[in-house]
Amino acid sequence: MKVQTKITLLLLAVVAIFIAGLWAFRAFDQRKFREIRTNRLVEAKRSFDAFLAKDGEPLETLADYDTTWDAMVHAIQTKNTRWLEENVSNESLIGYKAHAAWIFTPDKTLVYSRYALLADPEQDKAVAEKQKDIKPPDLPLPPEAFDKLFAQQPTAHFFIKVADYWMEIRGATVHGSKDYSRQTPQEGFFFVGRLWNEPELEGMALFSNTNLSLVFGRQPPREIVEDGLISFSKPLPGWDGQTVAYLVVRNEMPVVGLLNRSNERLIMSLFIFASVLLLLIYWSVVRWVSHPLRRIMDTLKRSDPKPIERLCWDHSEFGEMARATKKFFEQRDNLIREMEERRVTEEALRKSEEELRHSQKMEAVGRLAGGVAHDFNNLLTAIIGYAELIATRTSSNSLAKQNAELIRKAGEQAAALTRQLLAFSRKQILQPRVIDLNTLVGEMEKLLRRVIGERFDLQSHPDAENGRVKADPSQLEQVVLNLGVNARDAMPRGGKLIIRTENVRLDWITAPQIAASLAPGDYVMLSVTDTGAGMDEATKSHIFEPFFTTKGPGKGTGLGLATVYGIVRQTGGGISVESEPGKGSTFRIYLPQESAPIDLSRTLPLPVEKSANFETVLVVEDEEIVRELVCEVLEDQGYNVMCASDGIEALNLAGEFDGPIHLLVTDVIMPHMNGHELVGKLSALRADMKVLYVSGYSDTDIGNHGVLEPQYELLQKPFTPQTLARKIRDVIREGQYAVPAR
Repeated sequence: MKVQTKITLLLLAVVAIFIAGLWAFRAFDQRKFREIRTNRLVEAKRSFDAFLAKDGEPLETLADYDTTWDAMVHAIQTKNTRWLEENVSNESLIGYKAHAAWIFTPDKTLVYSRYALLADPEQDKAVAEKQKDIKPPDLPLPPEAFDKLFAQQPTAHFFIKVADYWMEIRGATVHGSKDYSRQTPQEGFFFVGRLWNEPELEGMALFSNTNLSLVFGRQPPREIVEDGLISFSKPLPGWDGQTVAYLVVRNEMPVVGLLNRSNERLIMSLFIFASVLLLLIYWSVVRWVSHPLRRIMDTLKRSDPKPIERLCWDHSEFGEMARATKKFFEQRDNLIREMEERRVTEEALRKSEEELRHSQKMEAVGRLAGGVAHDFNNLLTAIIGYAELIATRTSSNSLAKQNAELIRKAGEQAAALTRQLLAFSRKQILQPRVIDLNTLVGEMEKLLRRVIGERFDLQSHPDAENGRVKADPSQLEQVVLNLGVNARDAMPRGGKLIIRTENVRLDWITAPQIAASLAPGDYVMLSVTDTGAGMDEATKSHIFEPFFTTKGPGKGTGLGLATVYGIVRQTGGGISVESEPGKGSTFRIYLPQESAPIDLSRTLPLPVEKSANFETVLVVEDEEIVRELVCEVLEDQGYNVMCASDGIEALNLAGEFDGPIHLLVTDVIMPHMNGHELVGKLSALRADMKVLYVSGYSDTDIGNHGVLEPQYELLQKPFTPQTLARKIRDVIREGQYAVPAR
């Protein structure tokens, strides 16, 4: 048997015997004292109840005696206060240990009251003389109290606060001497009171070392039965039967406390004797067993092998255990490291696979959208443009003007759908600038309140200290609007919508979890939280896919969140979503924080004025219907217009024209020669010529991944004649010179 086992068994045996002996002795001793304390409490309560009854007899006798007196009845009926003063005097009250008296008529009207101190007129005539002038305070009883007090019996006993003093009140109805049993109707009411304050309570003490006090509150004071101390309480009822205070009785008996302390000293002596005996055993266990075990336990709890490094050199069983524990931690750390590396790798692979599948879907739809957008936007440009021209030029035929306006609105709706297709496929051209996301959220709050309705609690919290990001303002406005409308549809019965901005820092672990393309750094987070129905995991995995919707037929196109996703990713950010069924949803958008100064705010468009300088504009557009529209609008604006169907024809017209060409308006995608190549060749011949590109979707010739280069001016299709005229006027007046292609 090992030595630590022997010591442990010896310690257990000694401790068990010692505890068993002390427990038996203490149990017997406590049972004996518990019986003594219980008997003392019962006897004290019984004695005090008898004392209170005996002490209250004079007051009860006074109330009972004076209420069956014919002279009293006659005095109340005639309101003979003189007789009452003579017969209900200080001497009579003091003789019955009373301090005050009140006499009422049957209709509860006070006839007479008396207030007396406990001063014997024969012994202290000066005090007695002063008492005659003391006006007694009113008895604070409401009229209904009389009926309640004497409804069941002709006498009453209660406690009440009179002025600043608590009093014990004895009352009775007044009857004639022939009606001692009080069966006839009462002829008045008689109340006598005795003070229950500190001086009076001290005089009421029954036992030696007894203290009486009043305690106010709804809960009765706790009974105390301790060695040498007994404390209990008696409830004092008010006139309505509710307890108004508690009379606390505390009785101390030092002899009992001394006896108990002697017993405790005996027990303490036994403990000290046993402690000396156990000290040696304890030291042995601590030295040989506890210290090594504690080090090993600390190592296991803290997952740190440092506490057992010195123990590993020990040749005992604990040294062998310490060496095995250290080897276990080394193997565990290697395993955890391998598992973490595998988890990170698998998570990154899963994220990459998801983004790859999504990118493939977007690329497939993007090819379709890009192929359709060019021709579709050309048609929409013509439809919207000619509809606006018809509406503008038709002044007499109101029906034709109305129909033209309807055509224009339908074209704009189709254009919005095209923009959504280009947005989620990331084929649109962005015009980014440095903006303050806090300002944008504040401006969008007003629009969202009108869009989602008044039954939603919309809150905006622009909490980001630095809200600057580089993005296309109109596209971010579309993001906020789409998320707000999506939240509104998720809360058909109303709810709360919270839009918040914050500055966050993403590390190398968090950033890839949001989007594989996000790098660690500082970001501005835009979050949109609703209290709607929420989503399950299956729904969340498809929400950013185009044409996926959980709404009913005709209630959604399924492009809203796909558009948001496309805009955010094309802007260089990432998006995540948290949602549970029944707990609402939170969309978080992370955009790289920008340190550059904020660009100038957009200004409201001014009315377009016709050109008075007859500037020359060269229009190059391969789509005939669009080319004719642009040329017609520019001619109406007073420009000298030259029209070409492709780049080759444009070069020929420019070569044959002797005058200056102030502006080149060219489509980006054209056969034989695209717009960027045409600008490069014409700029070499006419360095002063300004350039305006016209395009229906993103093209890498003038933009990097759909982001417009800052030196280019662009007008996106479809556009209206007013938009075209305003843009051309702005470029001619303030535009920059084109940069030749290299």
